[in-house]
Amino acid sequence: MTKAQTIAYRFRHIILVAGILFTIAGIIWAILPLLFSFDNFAGLFGTVLIIQKLSSAASKLAYGINFVIVVGLVLLAQWAFLRPGKGWTIRMATVGRPLKTSIFAAGVIAMLLTVGFVALLLELPNWWEGIMSAESYWGIICVWITMLIIWGIWSWIFFVYWRQGDRYTQLGRMIRGLVAGSVLETIIAVPVHIWATRQRECYCCRGTYTTLILAATVLIWAFGPGIVLLYMREKRRIEKLNAFEQD
Repeated sequence: MTKAQTIAYRFRHIILVAGILFTIAGIIWAILPLLFSFDNFAGLFGTVLIIQKLSSAASKLAYGINFVIVVGLVLLAQWAFLRPGKGWTIRMATVGRPLKTSIFAAGVIAMLLTVGFVALLLELPNWWEGIMSAESYWGIICVWITMLIIWGIWSWIFFVYWRQGDRYTQLGRMIRGLVAGSVLETIIAVPVHIWATRQRECYCCRGTYTTLILAATVLIWAFGPGIVLLYMREKRRIEKLNAFEQD
């Protein structure tokens, strides 16, 4: 094994460990409201990931159902992104167009980033809290309808720009773009969130809190496909090298 291969081998393992730790931290943070008081740990509250408003009587049960659904959707989106062909198994073919399930899954994640950015902008005039904490459901319903429209737009964009070429290149570009977007969004949201919480005490209903949660969700989601693609790409490179040596 050459020096470059050794460095690459260690780098992949560092990414794997970081991804596992980051995912575990995200899951622990999300289930803290089930273990302790909601006043101390907001979890998914105040974000578009909450599927229903929770009553005080059954708040933990309803929150637990919300948490399970969110985790299930994240895992489903990871599987759909990595599934390039027919059937239920993940088999990475070299070519194929378009990557329908990958495009739809990436569209969902790009939609979350977009909604996070919109929430960040709406927080500046203090409009996001009014949308999420309204007495009626019309505010959150309008948000969900907007999310569906944004999902469709991103899916169309990915279909147009990634319908040709090598699968590994297509999926790799999607992953890098989504990770870069989530990191940039987090960098912008942190100082704005600090400012917002100083202006108003409650932090869980802040648009910046929603932005940070959605950006973190995208990062946690990206670790799974990113690590799989990293190892599959290395396996493919070795197979090509062995085939070249045999010829």
